[in-house]
Amino acid sequence: MHTFHRYLGLTVAILPCMAGLVRFRRLGKTYQPLFFMSLAGLVSESISDYLANLHTSNADVANIYALLEWIFIFWQFRVWGFFRARKEIAYAILAAPCIVWVAENLIFGQMTNFSPYFRIFAGFSIVLFSVNKINFMITHDNRKLLGHPDFLICIGFIIYFIYDIVYEWAYQSSRSGATQITTTIIFLFGYINALTNIIFAIAFLRIPSPKKYTLW
Repeated sequence: MHTFHRYLGLTVAILPCMAGLVRFRRLGKTYQPLFFMSLAGLVSESISDYLANLHTSNADVANIYALLEWIFIFWQFRVWGFFRARKEIAYAILAAPCIVWVAENLIFGQMTNFSPYFRIFAGFSIVLFSVNKINFMITHDNRKLLGHPDFLICIGFIIYFIYDIVYEWAYQSSRSGATQITTTIIFLFGYINALTNIIFAIAFLRIPSPKKYTLW
């Protein structure tokens, strides 16, 4: 089953990358951060699969990708207009989880251990950003939200990072003694990851072509 999960994660990680390449001319600066995050995710999945075949831990790879993921997602929300008013606040919000990452992995811990505190902190922040973005779209955008790429991306973020927070609790709890609940949560994480990548792929495909302006 672990082999199936690795195969599923690697296979589905390709989808948003392929969809992003198909719509590459439409990405512009608006969706580049998400595309780069998808590429980094594919590289991470590939290296993790290779290490798994060698029966070696992928904790260091996962920790590095988690940091890159936070940076790319924060960049994505900046492109959408978040925290543009005051750059010092934006830098502080970006730096806070990074400081937690450094403390957890380099000062008090090791890169060979997974970093739950950083993931929970960053994940909770991303969920808040996503909810705020959706609320803004509901009140300011008259278009149908269900097929809007920004809406789909935020839904993907909310699904993934809420579950990731629960997953971190289950994983840390299982280290002292696994239960049926923690085992099920850990087992389903691969499917949540696959669902999120599918949502991102659909979002890329839903990116509209640039508007063409004509002179009368």
